[in-house]
Amino acid sequence: MNRLNQLPTLRIDPSEKLSLTYQGKTYQGVAGDTVATALFANGVRVFARSLKYHRPRGLYSLDGECSNTCMDVNGVPNVRTENTLLEDGMAVKAQNVVGSANFDWMAFIDKLDWMMPAGFYYKTMHKPAAIWPVAMKQIRKAAGLGVISADYEMQGRYDERYMKAETTVIGGGAAGLAAALAAAESGQRVVLLEARPHLGGCFDYRVTTTEDGTPLHERARQLARRVEQTANIRVFTHTAMVGAYNNNLITAFQVGKAGDAFTERYIEIRSESVVVATGCIERPLLFDNNERPGVMQVGCAHRMARSYGLLPGSEAVFSVGHDLGLEAAIDLFDLGLKINCVADIREDGQNPELMLALAERKIPVLKGWVATKAHGGKHVEKASLSTVEGTVTREFSCDLLVASAGLTPVTGPFILAQAKMGYDSLTGYFLPTELPEKMFPAGRLTGINHPGAIEASGRLAGLRAAAAAGADMATAVSEAETAAASLPGAERGCKLVTAPVKGRKSFICFDEDATVKSVKQAIDKGFDVPELVKRFAGVGLGPGQGGIPGHNLPLFVAKYTASINTPVPTTVRPPLVPTFLATYAGYNHHMFKRTPMHYDQIADGGIFRNIGVWQRARYFSEDFDCKEEILNVRNNVGMLDGSTLGKFRIHGPDALKALQRVYVSDMSKVKNDRIKYSAMCNDDGCVIDDGVVVKLAENDYYFTTSTGRAGQTVEWFRYHTRFDGWDFNLVNLTDAMGVINLSGPNSRKVLAKVVDIDVSNEALPFSGYQEFSINDVIPVRAMRLGFVGELSYELHVPSSYMQAVWDLLKAAGEEFGIQNFGVEAQNVLRMEKCHVILGSESEQRTNLLDLGLGFLWDRKKSDAKTVGAVALRQAEKNTGRLKLVGIRMEDDNRPARDGALIVDNRVRGYVATMRKSFSTGEAVGMALVESQLADKGTRLEIFEDECNGVRLYARVIDTPFYDPTGERMKS
Repeated sequence: MNRLNQLPTLRIDPSEKLSLTYQGKTYQGVAGDTVATALFANGVRVFARSLKYHRPRGLYSLDGECSNTCMDVNGVPNVRTENTLLEDGMAVKAQNVVGSANFDWMAFIDKLDWMMPAGFYYKTMHKPAAIWPVAMKQIRKAAGLGVISADYEMQGRYDERYMKAETTVIGGGAAGLAAALAAAESGQRVVLLEARPHLGGCFDYRVTTTEDGTPLHERARQLARRVEQTANIRVFTHTAMVGAYNNNLITAFQVGKAGDAFTERYIEIRSESVVVATGCIERPLLFDNNERPGVMQVGCAHRMARSYGLLPGSEAVFSVGHDLGLEAAIDLFDLGLKINCVADIREDGQNPELMLALAERKIPVLKGWVATKAHGGKHVEKASLSTVEGTVTREFSCDLLVASAGLTPVTGPFILAQAKMGYDSLTGYFLPTELPEKMFPAGRLTGINHPGAIEASGRLAGLRAAAAAGADMATAVSEAETAAASLPGAERGCKLVTAPVKGRKSFICFDEDATVKSVKQAIDKGFDVPELVKRFAGVGLGPGQGGIPGHNLPLFVAKYTASINTPVPTTVRPPLVPTFLATYAGYNHHMFKRTPMHYDQIADGGIFRNIGVWQRARYFSEDFDCKEEILNVRNNVGMLDGSTLGKFRIHGPDALKALQRVYVSDMSKVKNDRIKYSAMCNDDGCVIDDGVVVKLAENDYYFTTSTGRAGQTVEWFRYHTRFDGWDFNLVNLTDAMGVINLSGPNSRKVLAKVVDIDVSNEALPFSGYQEFSINDVIPVRAMRLGFVGELSYELHVPSSYMQAVWDLLKAAGEEFGIQNFGVEAQNVLRMEKCHVILGSESEQRTNLLDLGLGFLWDRKKSDAKTVGAVALRQAEKNTGRLKLVGIRMEDDNRPARDGALIVDNRVRGYVATMRKSFSTGEAVGMALVESQLADKGTRLEIFEDECNGVRLYARVIDTPFYDPTGERMKS
């Protein structure tokens, strides 16, 4: 198709050619095209087939108000091609077709609409019951549009931005631009969001002039330049607002353009005030075949020519209900479009200058007439017009039927912000009757259409928003109110709801193939509220939400139920505009915390995994069984970075009371220079954390928690002591302190070379605690623990000194062949000793007693009101619970997987942790089983998905599996 290349309104660059493939052919577009306009330029008129009836659908709007042009682009289904910018090499496919969009073998369903009345899916195919399983499979096959490939990997970069502003303006038309400039006069921060790729709104493509003779498109560009040159206004184009929440939290997403570092990005703005200048969309005209390819909105036809240089047809008929339709007819005629007739729904009220211009061009105008039917199979060939009463009918040939019943405001932002909406009898709009705090309307959505009044409305709203955000704008607001009051106000709107037709093929919702007839059927069944009709008849439930039916549905329901004076709007919900889940997910930053030894362990060959909020070295070789690491700890000496442990100091007059409340043990028995192991439970008695506690001084303690619970510990103490008025301080030292676990028979020899104190078994025994300094500089808190079942020291060091201590130990252990060991080796070592890791050997049902840790619970400290004590007392009487037991596989060469089920004729438990032990040569582990299976020698049957029905077997055995007397860790 030849382009109109010399227009000053163009938003394309004809000199830059781009290509796309469709139906096995390569087509050419130009820079600035959308996918839909590029296809239209190449003669494509049928873009898709409708959801239910497989009717042909074409280009109707250019703002994604319906699913007519939803297509598969580059493997992504349901892309709104009418506002997706063309990129070179795009691969485009039609959706919901068997064959092609032009020749769909499923099109015969359109003749069977009589079989599918409103709500038919609620009433059919479930009686007799035996039919339902078959019907359900077919319904699922037919449901939805587009095909998702399970192997598809989302391409692109999805970023996010979080901002704060005094004023946010939604809409970059003339009113929004004026509002942003006015608000910026205060010096405050202003954010401007515009859904289209460029600013200007409805001024952008119009050649009508302002009172001083400036064409509207030029005025739009003047305002845009001023906005872009204002330092305290941030402009985001191609950015659709999707949500509005309490305290003016606005969310949106922006589509990136060539050269941007993102494909799409999520934007969140915390704004003091908001101006809504989203303008109007067109209210579809309801007549037979009103969605046939070749039927277009006024704005779509006008923008096709002025913004994209494409005449939307060769000969046209207009059926409109507002002056913008007359203006577009005149302009398109001047650009070369033959217009056979203009039918205006209104009997009077037309702009005289526009009527004169139509007469000068000899374009026939029928006042009080409306389109009743679009004729043609896959494209409009003829239009039937009649009086609005249906008394007289005429037909006109055409390949373009430009149809619009009137305008409707884009009030989604108000509805999301919980504004009260009501029907305005003058404009025929649903407008806010009660505005959200610090939210202001501007522009065409208030019912005004005079260009000067639109700008004045925007300026007034911008000044009011700045004042609401704290600026002193009283004088400017008063002047703006006077200026706005002197200009034309809201105009009378068209009230016609539907042409005089039966409505069998008059579509009120294009997405769901909902017709006027189906809406009548829903009302006749008693669903006389628009919100109920919407669901029963499937009106506005598609990707366009309320874009097409949002205004017509409540008007039609009110008229059909004889309550035309009280139409009730339906609700819209976020997101107002569909976007990718990837956009909400953001860039997917690999976010984690690093220990002080992170890079040193990388240099030593560490293989890292994310564990909670941390990244830790899980292995130090490609042998994921960690045999060398494990045996080195058992026979020599190894070093583990344990800095992720939670570390806390609690002190103050009531510190001991707080410890007594949350720990199950009697914490008053913590001795100087000794550590005490204990656990925390929740109110159900289930273990949530464990660790060791050290007494530093009177009412001054240092304690550790598990890595996973470190971030919740402060709040846990605070929550369980919140009503006691206790005086204590809790300090989170997790990031301030690092931990080195030095373990193995030679660990004492290595430590002795680094420190100046006596580290003999008598001086620092098992469960002992000492504080000392290395080289009189580095403070160390040393604990003798035995988590891995060997002689072991846990050295707590300020994080800034971790590297120095690590290097000293490394050098001291060189003669012994000291090696790193990772989290997996530690996991196996402690498993051989049957030491519990919460989350591995426990779950939300297991309490302290189930895990064999009942010895930690001091039953005599009832005055402490220990968290979980009441539930534990009750659980002591319950013998039918899960129990933690040690198990050994009958086949030592085949350890069961963690999480494998223990079964007989039902599930009886599961394997918690199991490995092939290099220390014993046996496949051993721990399992949670029902108490009836906990006796030593019980044979357990194990099920794994990977075994193809073959069962594995194990037996309950004594624990621990390694060094049962504990001599190795205590000597």
